[in-house]
Amino acid sequence: MCANKSMNFTGEDNGKPKAGPKRFLLLHFSILLFSVTGIFSKLAANSINGFGLFHINTVIFAGLMLINCAVYALFWQQNLKRFDVNVAYAHRSVYNIWSLLWAVLIFSEKITIGNIIGTIFIIAGILVMQSE
Repeated sequence: MCANKSMNFTGEDNGKPKAGPKRFLLLHFSILLFSVTGIFSKLAANSINGFGLFHINTVIFAGLMLINCAVYALFWQQNLKRFDVNVAYAHRSVYNIWSLLWAVLIFSEKITIGNIIGTIFIIAGILVMQSE
């Protein structure tokens, strides 16, 4: 247990109800949603390189990126109502795992040993934060 009760990972001692599986699913859904912003961003950048700044594809991908960020912000605010900030941000590092997955599946990028080691550290960090 943390020394400061207001930073309890379960949220029990600071007036927030204990986080259940549904809340963790919402948290991870919002992180997944945020990772999609990176997809739109890369597609917009590729479109700029291929077609120029004001091409319709660039405008569409940039617009989708902004809309996605706005929707994510709404979900993230709801998560911050239900989780301590330290818990939410610890789980937010899962974003790196989603980004790696999108890089391979969508952009056909290669996974390196460094990517795998980094992913293992991210998962270990989340487990350590959650176990306290």
